[in-house]
Amino acid sequence: MPTPPILFDPQFVPLVWGGYALAVLGALLLLAAAGWWSGASDGTRLEPKPAAWRVLASAGWLCFIVGVAWQLVGYARIGVATW
Repeated sequence: MPTPPILFDPQFVPLVWGGYALAVLGALLLLAAAGWWSGASDGTRLEPKPAAWRVLASAGWLCFIVGVAWQLVGYARIGVATW
C-alpha cells in the first residue's frame, strides 16, 4: 500500500506530527507515572504522593493535552478540518 503524500507535505509535518509526538510523549510519561504508582504501592494509600510523581503525572497530562490541541490546530491550519 503506498504512503499517502500528505505525510510528507511540508506544512503537515511541523503542524501535525509535532503535536502527535508531544501527545505520544505525554502518554509515555503517564504510563511511567502509572507504573511507578503501581510498583510503589497497592493504590490504597491515603497519604500524598511524592512530589516527583505528581510532577511526572502533571507533565504527562500537560504534554498529552497540548499535543492533541496542537494537532487539531494544525489540521485546521492546513485545511483538513474546519471548525
